[in-house]
Amino acid sequence: MLPARPSVRGQIFNVADNLLSALRGDTTAFGFPPVRKIALIVIDGLGTHNLLDHSGHARRLVAALKTSGFSLHSGLPSTTSTALASLTTGQPAGVHGMLGYSVLEPRSGTVLNHLKPFPEGVTPEQWQPCPTVFETLATEGIPVLTVGEARFDGTDFTRAILRGAEFAPSNRLGTHTALMRDFFDRHDSGLCYLYWPTLDRLGHSRGVGSAEWVDELEAIDAWVGELSATLLADEAAVLTADHGMVSVTESDRVVLLASDPLRADIDHFAGEPRCVHLYRNPGVDEEAFFERVATWVDGRGEVVSRDEAVARRLFGEVDPAHRRRIGDVIIFAADTWVFYDEATASAMSYQMVGQHGSSTDIETIVPCIPLGAWGS
Repeated sequence: MLPARPSVRGQIFNVADNLLSALRGDTTAFGFPPVRKIALIVIDGLGTHNLLDHSGHARRLVAALKTSGFSLHSGLPSTTSTALASLTTGQPAGVHGMLGYSVLEPRSGTVLNHLKPFPEGVTPEQWQPCPTVFETLATEGIPVLTVGEARFDGTDFTRAILRGAEFAPSNRLGTHTALMRDFFDRHDSGLCYLYWPTLDRLGHSRGVGSAEWVDELEAIDAWVGELSATLLADEAAVLTADHGMVSVTESDRVVLLASDPLRADIDHFAGEPRCVHLYRNPGVDEEAFFERVATWVDGRGEVVSRDEAVARRLFGEVDPAHRRRIGDVIIFAADTWVFYDEATASAMSYQMVGQHGSSTDIETIVPCIPLGAWGS
Protein backbone atom coordinates (compact mmCIF):
# COMPACT_ATOMS: atom_id res chain seq x y z
CA MET A 1 0.00 0.00 0.00
CA LEU A 2 1.17 3.51 -0.73
CA PRO A 3 1.68 5.74 2.32
CA ALA A 4 -1.11 8.22 3.00
CA ARG A 5 -0.37 11.81 2.03
CA PRO A 6 -0.66 14.30 4.92
CA SER A 7 -3.02 17.21 4.55
CA VAL A 8 -1.80 20.61 3.40
CA ARG A 9 -2.27 23.11 6.22
CA GLY A 10 -1.04 26.33 4.69
CA GLN A 11 1.51 28.08 2.53
CA ILE A 12 5.25 28.15 3.03
CA PHE A 13 5.06 31.88 3.71
CA ASN A 14 2.97 31.11 6.82
CA VAL A 15 6.07 29.69 8.53
CA ALA A 16 7.53 33.14 9.28
CA ASP A 17 4.58 34.25 11.42
CA ASN A 18 4.71 30.98 13.35
CA LEU A 19 8.39 31.47 14.14
CA LEU A 20 7.78 35.04 15.28
CA SER A 21 4.83 34.04 17.46
CA ALA A 22 6.73 31.25 19.20
CA LEU A 23 9.75 33.42 19.97
CA ARG A 24 7.48 36.19 21.26
CA GLY A 25 5.94 33.78 23.77
CA ASP A 26 2.70 32.91 21.97
CA THR A 27 1.22 29.66 20.73
CA THR A 28 1.46 29.66 16.94
CA ALA A 29 -1.21 29.27 14.26
CA PHE A 30 0.24 25.82 13.59
CA GLY A 31 -0.37 24.96 17.24
CA PHE A 32 3.28 25.05 18.28
CA PRO A 33 3.88 26.23 21.87
CA PRO A 34 6.24 29.11 22.66
CA VAL A 35 9.94 28.28 22.92
CA ARG A 36 13.14 30.23 23.49
CA LYS A 37 15.15 28.93 20.56
CA ILE A 38 14.23 27.62 17.11
CA ALA A 39 16.20 26.00 14.31
CA LEU A 40 14.60 26.41 10.86
CA ILE A 41 15.97 23.58 8.70
CA VAL A 42 15.55 23.85 4.92
CA ILE A 43 16.38 20.83 2.77
CA ASP A 44 16.42 22.10 -0.80
CA GLY A 45 14.41 19.86 -3.14
CA LEU A 46 12.77 17.56 -0.58
CA GLY A 47 9.10 17.56 -1.55
CA THR A 48 6.59 15.59 0.50
CA HIS A 49 5.91 13.18 -2.35
CA ASN A 50 9.63 12.65 -2.92
CA LEU A 51 10.07 11.90 0.78
CA LEU A 52 7.15 9.49 1.11
CA ASP A 53 7.96 7.71 -2.13
CA HIS A 54 11.37 6.85 -0.62
CA SER A 55 10.20 6.33 2.96
CA GLY A 56 12.45 3.31 3.50
CA HIS A 57 15.47 5.58 3.20
CA ALA A 58 14.19 8.27 5.59
CA ARG A 59 12.55 6.44 8.47
CA ARG A 60 13.08 9.21 11.05
CA LEU A 61 11.73 11.96 8.84
CA VAL A 62 8.73 9.94 7.65
CA ALA A 63 7.87 8.85 11.19
CA ALA A 64 8.03 12.46 12.41
CA LEU A 65 5.96 13.64 9.44
CA LYS A 66 3.25 11.07 10.12
CA THR A 67 3.26 11.61 13.88
CA SER A 68 3.32 15.39 14.26
CA GLY A 69 4.02 16.88 10.85
CA PHE A 70 1.96 18.11 7.93
CA SER A 71 2.55 19.66 4.52
CA LEU A 72 2.60 23.15 3.07
CA HIS A 73 2.22 24.58 -0.42
CA SER A 74 5.43 26.10 -1.74
CA GLY A 75 3.71 28.78 -3.79
CA LEU A 76 4.37 29.44 -7.47
CA PRO A 77 6.68 29.09 -9.21
CA SER A 78 7.94 26.08 -7.23
CA THR A 79 11.54 27.17 -7.39
CA THR A 80 14.26 27.99 -4.87
CA SER A 81 14.51 31.74 -5.32
CA THR A 82 10.75 32.24 -5.02
CA ALA A 83 10.02 29.77 -2.22
CA LEU A 84 12.94 30.75 0.00
CA ALA A 85 12.00 34.41 -0.34
CA SER A 86 8.44 33.50 0.70
CA LEU A 87 9.75 31.46 3.62
CA THR A 88 11.98 34.20 5.00
CA THR A 89 9.72 37.21 4.35
CA GLY A 90 6.35 35.66 5.17
CA GLN A 91 4.98 36.98 1.86
CA PRO A 92 3.87 35.38 -1.43
CA ALA A 93 5.83 35.91 -4.63
CA GLY A 94 3.64 38.73 -5.88
CA VAL A 95 4.50 40.78 -2.81
CA HIS A 96 8.23 40.09 -2.43
CA GLY A 97 8.74 40.22 -6.20
CA MET A 98 11.04 37.25 -6.76
CA LEU A 99 8.69 35.68 -9.27
CA GLY A 100 10.78 32.90 -10.77
CA TYR A 101 14.22 31.53 -11.40
CA SER A 102 14.74 34.40 -13.82
CA VAL A 103 12.44 37.27 -14.79
CA LEU A 104 12.53 40.53 -16.68
CA GLU A 105 14.11 43.50 -14.95
CA PRO A 106 11.87 46.18 -16.51
CA ARG A 107 14.15 49.17 -15.92
CA SER A 108 17.03 47.79 -17.98
CA GLY A 109 15.00 45.45 -20.16
CA THR A 110 17.31 42.56 -19.31
CA VAL A 111 16.65 39.21 -17.66
CA LEU A 112 17.60 38.99 -13.98
CA ASN A 113 18.66 35.56 -12.72
CA HIS A 114 18.04 35.51 -8.98
CA LEU A 115 20.87 33.06 -8.29
CA LYS A 116 23.50 35.11 -10.15
CA PRO A 117 24.82 38.67 -9.63
CA PHE A 118 22.07 41.22 -10.16
CA PRO A 119 22.38 43.74 -13.03
CA GLU A 120 24.24 46.96 -12.34
CA GLY A 121 22.05 49.44 -10.51
CA VAL A 122 19.72 46.80 -9.03
CA THR A 123 20.21 46.32 -5.30
CA PRO A 124 18.83 43.32 -3.41
CA GLU A 125 17.09 45.67 -0.96
CA GLN A 126 15.30 47.46 -3.78
CA TRP A 127 14.49 44.33 -5.79
CA GLN A 128 13.11 42.43 -2.77
CA PRO A 129 11.73 45.20 -0.50
CA CYS A 130 9.98 43.14 2.18
CA PRO A 131 11.62 42.86 5.60
CA THR A 132 12.87 39.38 6.43
CA VAL A 133 11.96 37.49 9.59
CA PHE A 134 15.61 37.96 10.57
CA GLU A 135 15.38 41.74 10.33
CA THR A 136 12.17 41.73 12.34
CA LEU A 137 13.66 39.61 15.12
CA ALA A 138 16.84 41.69 15.20
CA THR A 139 14.81 44.85 15.82
CA GLU A 140 13.23 43.04 18.79
CA GLY A 141 16.60 42.12 20.24
CA ILE A 142 16.39 38.41 19.37
CA PRO A 143 19.65 37.05 17.88
CA VAL A 144 19.55 35.40 14.46
CA LEU A 145 22.06 33.20 12.63
CA THR A 146 21.98 31.74 9.12
CA VAL A 147 24.15 28.78 8.17
CA GLY A 148 24.95 27.82 4.60
CA GLU A 149 27.75 27.04 2.19
CA ALA A 150 30.59 29.57 2.21
CA ARG A 151 30.00 30.51 -1.43
CA PHE A 152 26.59 31.95 -0.55
CA ASP A 153 28.02 34.55 1.83
CA GLY A 154 27.44 38.09 0.57
CA THR A 155 25.72 37.18 -2.71
CA ASP A 156 22.88 39.31 -4.02
CA PHE A 157 20.45 36.44 -3.43
CA THR A 158 21.60 36.05 0.18
CA ARG A 159 21.23 39.79 0.74
CA ALA A 160 17.74 39.69 -0.74
CA ILE A 161 16.34 36.87 1.42
CA LEU A 162 18.61 36.49 4.49
CA ARG A 163 19.48 40.05 5.41
CA GLY A 164 19.32 40.91 9.07
CA ALA A 165 21.14 37.77 10.22
CA GLU A 166 24.73 36.89 10.91
CA PHE A 167 26.02 34.42 8.30
CA ALA A 168 28.12 31.39 9.31
CA PRO A 169 29.72 29.28 6.55
CA SER A 170 29.47 25.49 6.64
CA ASN A 171 29.85 22.82 3.97
CA ARG A 172 29.15 19.82 6.21
CA LEU A 173 26.02 18.67 8.01
CA GLY A 174 27.96 18.05 11.21
CA THR A 175 29.29 21.60 11.13
CA HIS A 176 25.73 22.88 10.71
CA THR A 177 24.83 21.16 13.98
CA ALA A 178 27.90 22.43 15.78
CA LEU A 179 27.24 26.03 14.70
CA MET A 180 23.61 25.79 15.79
CA ARG A 181 24.58 24.31 19.16
CA ASP A 182 27.19 27.01 19.78
CA PHE A 183 24.70 29.72 18.83
CA PHE A 184 22.03 28.34 21.15
CA ASP A 185 24.51 27.97 24.01
CA ARG A 186 25.58 31.61 23.69
CA HIS A 187 22.09 33.14 23.72
CA ASP A 188 18.98 32.99 25.88
CA SER A 189 16.79 33.01 22.77
CA GLY A 190 17.29 33.03 19.04
CA LEU A 191 16.53 31.73 15.56
CA CYS A 192 19.02 29.64 13.59
CA TYR A 193 18.41 29.02 9.87
CA LEU A 194 20.11 25.88 8.50
CA TYR A 195 20.12 25.48 4.70
CA TRP A 196 21.26 22.31 2.90
CA PRO A 197 21.34 22.22 -0.96
CA THR A 198 23.00 18.89 -1.79
CA LEU A 199 19.85 16.81 -2.29
CA ASP A 200 18.59 19.33 -4.83
CA ARG A 201 21.90 19.28 -6.71
CA LEU A 202 21.90 15.49 -6.92
CA GLY A 203 18.28 15.53 -8.03
CA HIS A 204 19.17 17.89 -10.86
CA SER A 205 22.24 15.97 -11.97
CA ARG A 206 21.23 12.35 -11.29
CA GLY A 207 17.48 12.34 -10.80
CA VAL A 208 15.12 11.74 -7.90
CA GLY A 209 15.52 8.17 -6.67
CA SER A 210 19.00 7.72 -8.15
CA ALA A 211 21.55 5.90 -6.01
CA GLU A 212 23.32 9.17 -5.25
CA TRP A 213 20.08 10.93 -4.34
CA VAL A 214 19.01 8.07 -2.06
CA ASP A 215 22.39 8.02 -0.32
CA GLU A 216 22.06 11.73 0.39
CA LEU A 217 18.51 11.31 1.70
CA GLU A 218 19.76 8.65 4.10
CA ALA A 219 22.55 10.97 5.28
CA ILE A 220 20.04 13.77 5.88
CA ASP A 221 17.75 11.44 7.79
CA ALA A 222 20.59 10.34 10.07
CA TRP A 223 21.71 13.95 10.56
CA VAL A 224 18.23 15.06 11.60
CA GLY A 225 18.24 12.38 14.28
CA GLU A 226 21.64 13.57 15.54
CA LEU A 227 20.59 17.23 15.51
CA SER A 228 17.33 16.48 17.33
CA ALA A 229 19.24 14.69 20.08
CA THR A 230 21.14 17.91 20.86
CA LEU A 231 18.00 20.02 21.39
CA LEU A 232 17.14 20.98 24.97
CA ALA A 233 13.71 21.29 26.58
CA ASP A 234 13.14 24.90 25.49
CA GLU A 235 14.52 24.39 21.96
CA ALA A 236 12.55 23.41 18.88
CA ALA A 237 13.26 22.81 15.23
CA VAL A 238 11.11 22.66 12.15
CA LEU A 239 12.21 21.05 8.89
CA THR A 240 10.78 22.10 5.56
CA ALA A 241 11.75 22.44 1.89
CA ASP A 242 11.38 24.91 -0.93
CA HIS A 243 9.95 22.54 -3.56
CA GLY A 244 9.80 18.96 -4.75
CA MET A 245 11.14 17.58 -8.00
CA VAL A 246 10.23 15.42 -10.99
CA SER A 247 12.68 13.47 -13.14
CA VAL A 248 12.57 14.06 -16.89
CA THR A 249 14.00 12.29 -19.91
CA GLU A 250 15.22 13.50 -23.28
CA SER A 251 11.82 12.60 -24.79
CA ASP A 252 10.17 15.08 -22.39
CA ARG A 253 11.98 18.06 -23.94
CA VAL A 254 10.06 20.54 -26.06
CA VAL A 255 12.53 22.83 -27.82
CA LEU A 256 11.58 26.10 -29.49
CA LEU A 257 13.83 26.19 -32.54
CA ALA A 258 15.55 29.43 -33.47
CA SER A 259 13.95 29.09 -36.91
CA ASP A 260 10.40 28.78 -35.53
CA PRO A 261 8.29 31.86 -36.49
CA LEU A 262 7.17 32.11 -32.84
CA ARG A 263 10.77 32.81 -31.78
CA ALA A 264 10.72 36.06 -33.73
CA ASP A 265 7.81 37.26 -31.59
CA ILE A 266 9.71 36.69 -28.34
CA ASP A 267 11.87 39.38 -26.79
CA HIS A 268 12.93 37.32 -23.74
CA PHE A 269 12.57 33.63 -22.87
CA ALA A 270 12.99 33.47 -19.08
CA GLY A 271 11.94 31.46 -16.03
CA GLU A 272 13.00 27.80 -16.18
CA PRO A 273 12.02 24.75 -18.24
CA ARG A 274 8.97 23.85 -16.12
CA CYS A 275 7.78 27.44 -15.57
CA VAL A 276 8.57 29.66 -18.52
CA HIS A 277 8.08 33.43 -18.60
CA LEU A 278 7.72 34.69 -22.19
CA TYR A 279 7.96 38.40 -23.01
CA ARG A 280 6.78 39.46 -26.45
CA ASN A 281 8.55 41.88 -28.73
CA PRO A 282 7.11 45.40 -29.04
CA GLY A 283 4.40 45.55 -31.68
CA VAL A 284 3.41 41.88 -31.38
CA ASP A 285 -0.33 41.56 -30.78
CA GLU A 286 -1.05 40.26 -27.26
CA GLU A 287 -3.89 37.89 -28.11
CA ALA A 288 -2.19 36.53 -31.22
CA PHE A 289 0.98 35.93 -29.21
CA PHE A 290 -0.95 33.98 -26.58
CA GLU A 291 -2.57 31.80 -29.23
CA ARG A 292 0.75 31.05 -30.95
CA VAL A 293 2.33 30.06 -27.64
CA ALA A 294 -0.66 27.84 -26.80
CA THR A 295 -0.35 26.14 -30.20
CA TRP A 296 3.35 25.47 -29.56
CA VAL A 297 2.68 24.08 -26.07
CA ASP A 298 -0.02 21.85 -27.56
CA GLY A 299 -1.60 20.69 -24.29
CA ARG A 300 1.70 19.80 -22.63
CA GLY A 301 1.23 22.52 -20.04
CA GLU A 302 -1.06 25.30 -18.88
CA VAL A 303 -0.64 28.58 -20.74
CA VAL A 304 -1.62 31.65 -18.72
CA SER A 305 -1.51 35.34 -19.59
CA ARG A 306 -0.11 37.87 -17.14
CA ASP A 307 -3.56 39.35 -16.57
CA GLU A 308 -5.05 35.92 -15.86
CA ALA A 309 -2.21 35.00 -13.49
CA VAL A 310 -2.78 38.19 -11.53
CA ALA A 311 -6.58 37.76 -11.49
CA ARG A 312 -6.27 34.14 -10.32
CA ARG A 313 -3.70 35.16 -7.69
CA LEU A 314 -1.35 32.43 -8.87
CA PHE A 315 1.49 34.39 -7.28
CA GLY A 316 -0.64 35.78 -4.45
CA GLU A 317 -1.55 39.45 -4.43
CA VAL A 318 0.77 41.14 -6.93
CA ASP A 319 2.32 44.47 -6.00
CA PRO A 320 1.83 46.79 -9.01
CA ALA A 321 5.55 47.57 -8.87
CA HIS A 322 6.28 43.90 -9.64
CA ARG A 323 3.65 43.29 -12.30
CA ARG A 324 5.92 43.78 -15.33
CA ARG A 325 8.36 41.20 -13.98
CA ILE A 326 5.78 38.54 -14.87
CA GLY A 327 5.88 37.22 -18.42
CA ASP A 328 3.27 38.32 -20.93
CA VAL A 329 2.60 34.58 -21.07
CA ILE A 330 3.58 31.93 -18.50
CA ILE A 331 3.82 28.21 -19.23
CA PHE A 332 3.30 25.79 -16.32
CA ALA A 333 4.51 22.42 -17.57
CA ALA A 334 2.27 19.36 -17.14
CA ASP A 335 3.40 15.81 -16.33
CA THR A 336 7.18 15.70 -16.88
CA TRP A 337 7.40 18.04 -19.86
CA VAL A 338 10.11 20.70 -20.02
CA PHE A 339 10.32 23.66 -22.40
CA TYR A 340 13.58 24.98 -23.84
CA ASP A 341 14.64 27.80 -26.12
CA GLU A 342 17.27 26.68 -28.64
CA ALA A 343 18.62 30.23 -28.87
CA THR A 344 19.39 30.63 -25.17
CA ALA A 345 19.39 27.22 -23.40
CA SER A 346 22.72 26.08 -21.99
CA ALA A 347 24.18 22.61 -22.37
CA MET A 348 24.00 22.23 -18.57
CA SER A 349 20.28 23.01 -18.57
CA TYR A 350 19.62 20.36 -21.22
CA GLN A 351 21.44 17.79 -19.07
CA MET A 352 19.35 18.35 -15.92
CA VAL A 353 17.41 15.24 -14.96
CA GLY A 354 15.49 16.50 -11.92
CA GLN A 355 13.41 19.62 -12.58
CA HIS A 356 10.82 21.78 -10.82
CA GLY A 357 9.00 25.09 -11.08
CA SER A 358 5.52 24.04 -12.17
CA SER A 359 2.25 23.58 -10.30
CA THR A 360 2.07 19.80 -9.83
CA ASP A 361 1.64 18.38 -6.33
CA ILE A 362 5.03 16.68 -6.56
CA GLU A 363 6.71 20.06 -7.05
CA THR A 364 4.58 22.26 -4.79
CA ILE A 365 3.78 20.16 -1.70
CA VAL A 366 6.57 20.28 0.90
CA PRO A 367 6.89 18.83 4.40
CA CYS A 368 6.69 20.75 7.66
CA ILE A 369 8.19 18.51 10.35
CA PRO A 370 8.39 19.77 13.96
CA LEU A 371 11.26 18.46 16.08
CA GLY A 372 12.60 18.91 19.60
CA ALA A 373 10.12 20.68 21.87
CA TRP A 374 7.65 20.73 18.97
CA GLY A 375 7.98 17.05 18.12
CA SER A 376 5.72 14.33 19.39
